[in-house]
Amino acid sequence: MTTIGELIAHSPGASSQPDVNPLTESDALQEAQLLAVKFEAVAATASLLFELRVALHLRETNAGVLTARGVRRFVWSGPERTTARTAWTVGGSTVHVDDGLFSMELGLWPGPGAQVELVAESAAFFAGDVPGLDDVPPNYVEDDEETICSNLPNWDSPFRVISVANSGS
Repeated sequence: MTTIGELIAHSPGASSQPDVNPLTESDALQEAQLLAVKFEAVAATASLLFELRVALHLRETNAGVLTARGVRRFVWSGPERTTARTAWTVGGSTVHVDDGLFSMELGLWPGPGAQVELVAESAAFFAGDVPGLDDVPPNYVEDDEETICSNLPNWDSPFRVISVANSGS
């Protein structure tokens, strides 16, 4: 089985598209949690890893990966954290294509919130399953580090792609 890290390097296809396309529909990622970001300047790629078990849409899977190629702009801005870990939940997302470039802005909470801005030549969103995860994400305040890490998708997690959406579809 492919890992999430291998997926972002090779971008395999899948047989279907998700019911809701987060690359063409604003707020499709509402209440998903942003877990991790990888940016590779040399390759001009950015990948965002999402927890989907608590998302309002895309509930048929437990993890999602957005991979952008030809990145022109990537910005993270957020407040000081008061806890060791923060569940950055998507409060809203806007997407559009302008002059052939894909753009996405994410508004994250808890307040005062963080913002992510991404502009790239193309993007793909892979929705899929990481085997062995519980039905709900870990509690970042009450659970110990081992429990938290074992119950979250990460770049080394095995990943079964269920659907793929592209910024042009």
